[in-house]
Amino acid sequence: MHAFLTHMRAKPGKRDEVIRLTTEMLEQTQTEDGIPIYVFSTAKDSPDDFYFYDLYESEEARTAHEATEKFKETMPALMQVADFVGVTALEPYGPMKITPPGS
Repeated sequence: MHAFLTHMRAKPGKRDEVIRLTTEMLEQTQTEDGIPIYVFSTAKDSPDDFYFYDLYESEEARTAHEATEKFKETMPALMQVADFVGVTALEPYGPMKITPPGS
């Protein structure tokens, strides 16, 4: 398993564009295998701060995701409208509970 927590901050006046771009990425990722969790959130007390949690079943799943045309076009576009604050590689452990919304 490979997991990442990414923190981005929308540039002034660009919050809606960050939401549009990341929503398109979320929709694309729904069709990809090997990514059981892919969640984007904003901070309640700071709506221009975005946090992305993604979990991959394998390094191959992450590599395949990053090789998609959607990823290749979205990442440069995001860098125009948001600043990357940080990316943390995580080491998942123990049993996981993954329940899709509405289940």
